[in-house]
Amino acid sequence: MGFPSPAADYVEGRVSPDQVCRWGNNPALFMARAISTSWREGIKQGAVLVIDRSRTAVDGSLVVTMDTGEFEVKRLKLFPTACLESLDNADDIRLIEGGDLEGEETMVWGVVTYIINDATTGEFDDCPVM
Repeated sequence: MGFPSPAADYVEGRVSPDQVCRWGNNPALFMARAISTSWREGIKQGAVLVIDRSRTAVDGSLVVTMDTGEFEVKRLKLFPTACLESLDNADDIRLIEGGDLEGEETMVWGVVTYIINDATTGEFDDCPVM
């Protein structure tokens, strides 16, 4: 026979994406594929972005914006002034007039809550910060 493993108390059940991401039956959750890579944010081309339209964006959030009929992922900065920062170029910012995130000119469509990358390509292997 033998003795039970001391690690048996720490064994967890199977992990489900529904449990981790709390997807459930939320009609405000969407998934989209990234069309370009943004190394600083850990987004590879083709990554799956989980977008929650019911979540309130905070300073530093990755948000999906709709501008001229196209979706873009930007970083929201609220201080010292409200603006949207391009992921590719930190100097490329767009001020949000009056801080209105839902205005006609700038619409924050949703907040990126999870980024799911394909780990088989090994693209992040040479990046010491990840």
